[in-house]
Amino acid sequence: MSAADPAAFFAALPSSPDALLAARKDLMADSDSASRFEAAVRGAREGGNTLGAAAGSWVAGHYAKALEASPGKDGLSLFIRIDSLRELGQVEESAALASSLPANSDSTLAATALAALADAGHWDKLKEGIKSSPLSAEDKAYFSAILSEVGGKYADACEAYEKILEKNPNHAWARFRLAFRADLHGDDEAAIQHYETLLETRPIPVPALVNLGILYEDRNEFDKACGCYGAILRRDPNHPRARLYFRDAHESLDMFYDEDLERREDQLIQVLRTPISDFELSVRARNCLTNMDIRSLGDLVSHSEPELLEFKNFGETSLNEIKQVLQTKGLRLGLRRDDGSFIVPDEFDAEPFHGENFEPSWLGKLTEEQVEALDLQVSALNLSVRCHRALVERLNLHRVMDVLRYSEEDLLALPNFGITSLDELREKLEELDLRLRTGRGEEMEEAAAKD
Repeated sequence: MSAADPAAFFAALPSSPDALLAARKDLMADSDSASRFEAAVRGAREGGNTLGAAAGSWVAGHYAKALEASPGKDGLSLFIRIDSLRELGQVEESAALASSLPANSDSTLAATALAALADAGHWDKLKEGIKSSPLSAEDKAYFSAILSEVGGKYADACEAYEKILEKNPNHAWARFRLAFRADLHGDDEAAIQHYETLLETRPIPVPALVNLGILYEDRNEFDKACGCYGAILRRDPNHPRARLYFRDAHESLDMFYDEDLERREDQLIQVLRTPISDFELSVRARNCLTNMDIRSLGDLVSHSEPELLEFKNFGETSLNEIKQVLQTKGLRLGLRRDDGSFIVPDEFDAEPFHGENFEPSWLGKLTEEQVEALDLQVSALNLSVRCHRALVERLNLHRVMDVLRYSEEDLLALPNFGITSLDELREKLEELDLRLRTGRGEEMEEAAAKD
């Protein structure tokens, strides 16, 4: 299967848990790939492709749907069911399946089964499994460290997790346990660092998002906490803890940032009043929206993607068309809360610079080289993976011109975009004789002084 190719995935489904993990890495590598793949998974479900729907749903992190579709008792189906039950918190059901695992299971399936036993606290079975299961050296060390924790040997366990990560920085289970232990011991900085590293995996583990959100709240970084809980709700709008925590964090955000939030909410409401007729849409998309009584952007963002796709004659082409329209306004589907209010998305700019006529006035008269640099792709800046993902995947910024529409303060307000990423971006822009607005008003003062 070629990277990020949904058609190839369904044409020749992975035959083992290892192959399924490899497919997830390719197909969920970025938001565009993930969107295309999720659309293909919906098609598999609608077409009655049960095994394909189960495998695809698991890859996309839609664990409840993976369970609904998982049909058999082969190794791949067992892996999907055990891991999906784990992710959904149904630990006893997951452990029951894990206990009946065939003796000839491969190492990935065996490791997932032992993780299920550990989640349920079945320590004796875990000890037996470590001895008899065909585990990799890293997984064997990991489960032995879990037993060290159970025995109160926390320092030994943490040392073991660190050694695992030295050999394999992508061992998500070891990193999560290390973050969890650091959190319990009051080392918030280390915990946050490990949890933020887990944000680079796809799909992001829900427990990592929950725990990181709580840590952000403890530091009064309620905007970042809302970002964590919002990421969970975009995948599972009914997740009870995420809904509760998001509401609390948002209320705290109101308390700490009343002036800024009020400005952003006022601007959002104004934008949401924009009629759909103001945008160039295909006849099919426009007719579908009219038939659904969607007259404004506010009506549109009150619906989720699945709700729109369930409407007659509304397909993926129309969905992508309106998503592009929303992106130009820094909006997305599913912004209306249960109480009727709207979420202010991170990417929404209350003072946007959208439009092809955007001019970075704080730079003065642009040289030909600067004008050419504005049209460069963000990938041409050779940024670190962390910084690149924050700009391209989270904000959907693809050109240098798009990046300059945001101030330094705007970027620093984003989850997972800190001063290190900002310094890196500054350095790359300086090489092109460009710079960001600080967001603190200096540029307006400079312009006034020149006048």
